[in-house]
Amino acid sequence: MRCFYQSLDKKTYEAVAFNFSISTKTASKYIKMSEEEVQALDNPIVYKKMETVMDEYLHMIYKMLFDGIAPETIFSYILSKGYSGNWNTLEGYISTLAYNNFNKRYQMGFQYKYKYPDGVLVIKRMEIIIYITSKKALDEKYSVLIKYIDVIKSKYPIIEELKLLYNEFHAILMGDDPSLLDGYIQENEQNPIKPIKSFINGLKSDIESVKNAIYYEESSGFVEGNNNKFKLIKRILYGRANLDNLFKKVFFTFKINDPNFNVKEIIKMAYP
Repeated sequence: MRCFYQSLDKKTYEAVAFNFSISTKTASKYIKMSEEEVQALDNPIVYKKMETVMDEYLHMIYKMLFDGIAPETIFSYILSKGYSGNWNTLEGYISTLAYNNFNKRYQMGFQYKYKYPDGVLVIKRMEIIIYITSKKALDEKYSVLIKYIDVIKSKYPIIEELKLLYNEFHAILMGDDPSLLDGYIQENEQNPIKPIKSFINGLKSDIESVKNAIYYEESSGFVEGNNNKFKLIKRILYGRANLDNLFKKVFFTFKINDPNFNVKEIIKMAYP
């Protein structure tokens, strides 16, 4: 029978597909299978379910949703139980389980209402970055960071390494000898730490500009700052204003710091 079907035209394949409620492509695939392939269907391959970081927490989330606990509290609890995955993934699982099982819709972003468990001191990643890049003593705002920075560095020695590298680069950049940059790159280009390696590669690709920044007193900071301000205004108005209104908004923003600034001039421009 199989050999008979192999000699049939496309219309007959379509008829077979219709009779068995499968696609024409699937019907063609099965009809053209060899005897060995047909027999292999009796022993299908059992694929092992891929384990994810969420597996051990799904039951917790479901039970807490069943008990009517707020999503931000669930989020905090799962983190306190050792969840180490992506926060957006955890938020997505909570929202999906709530909707699929209890028909509840939660507005995304409740992770930012995250309440840390009592007795837990939180030092954020940005605070560590500020510690690495700061060239002056940190104020009382960072008192917790200052108190525990030695403990943090003992667990993550890379923090001290990054601070030393940053200070060395800062000294070269603020100095007046561009040739020191070559030695800095040569010393660190074999560093196995990926972010450092990427930084060094970026320096090498733009070495001439960096050396010019060291050698010359002139800076493009003023121009770049104004470009940044202009782009911010453009994004705020994107899709909501035409070119005339964009010009007025930019003109007003840059003109307001002018000592001869006149409000009536702006009003006349806006309402000619």
